Amino acid sequence: MSTPELVQSGNVYTITNAKSGTVVDLSGRDNRSIIGFPFFNTTNQQWKLEWTSIGWTFQSVGSGHYIGIDGSQSDGTRLVAQTTPFGWDIWHDEVDPSTYRIYIHGTTFNWDLDSPNLEIHTRLSCASTTLCNTYHLFATVHRYYTI
Repeated sequence: MSTPELVQSGNVYTITNAKSGTVVDLSGRDNRSIIGFPFFNTTNQQWKLEWTSIGWTFQSVGSGHYIGIDGSQSDGTRLVAQTTPFGWDIWHDEVDPSTYRIYIHGTTFNWDLDSPNLEIHTRLSCASTTLCNTYHLFATVHRYYTI
């Protein structure tokens, strides 16, 4: 992987948790849960980011579904894949500006891993605390070879 960069609409990114080193992954177990998982460079770990009228959207390259929330916004609400776009805000972290915090658009609820032990298969949820995890966004390079 390369170094994090400024987010650009239309690019595909791998999103890595700065604490655990796991990447944001659309679970292959249920094709709905958004989890932290080791990096395998598969399409369920690649997210197309688009700037829209509702904020940033995160669309799975593998399924075409978007990262959204399971229910209403509150502490502990799980992140899930859904068919409709969902708006997010992306802000540089104030302590470590090389990382980002990802918030539900217009709120203080941001992405966090459910487990304090940062284990693999840990689901991502929303939390309103400032102690939540931060993320690196790495542009995914697609290489095409001709013979």
